Amino acid sequence: MRSYALAAAITLAAAACSRSAETAADSTDGSEPAATARITPPPDSAAMAAAIATLGAFLDASREGSGTRRALVRLTDCPGGGAPAPGPMLAAHELLPPATRGDTVIGRAVVTTVAEQDVDRRHPGYFVARVRVRADTLEWDVIPTGEGAWVVCNGLSFGLTAPDSLTAWRPDGASYATARALADSIAVSRDSARAR
Repeated sequence: MRSYALAAAITLAAAACSRSAETAADSTDGSEPAATARITPPPDSAAMAAAIATLGAFLDASREGSGTRRALVRLTDCPGGGAPAPGPMLAAHELLPPATRGDTVIGRAVVTTVAEQDVDRRHPGYFVARVRVRADTLEWDVIPTGEGAWVVCNGLSFGLTAPDSLTAWRPDGASYATARALADSIAVSRDSARAR
């Protein structure tokens, strides 16, 4: 019985592999033009500057307590995207030279964060936040939306979103206020260093 099943499988495989070129071809009837790859030119220098300004505005608005925080909705209104996921508390950033991929600008920055928040795995509905200073080099896709506008997509977003009343802070004695004070202190020292 096994040899019969094996012979049937071999016969089916041989029949599938021996199709003629006519049946193996695409199902077009020749009246449709062949698809061609669309090559998108990279952004010019003015567009590149606008894209990087958008990334800078996104990072400025992402700082906890920023006066431009409401602009994040517009700056991250990505096609097909949902609301950005919460991320760490941003203290400061420094933009790096960008790259391009088609019409997309790959924006890069060194960011300094001071706290991160996670779900408390032992207490559902509660959160654990840790104060720690961390520097990372991150990337975002900055995509044109038309008419010279750009949006920031596909990268880390910033901001602690859980209510402080549901958050246990680590180390002991830490709080949203101490994390925010640390972020403000780092931002002020970076701004004064840039001014020199």
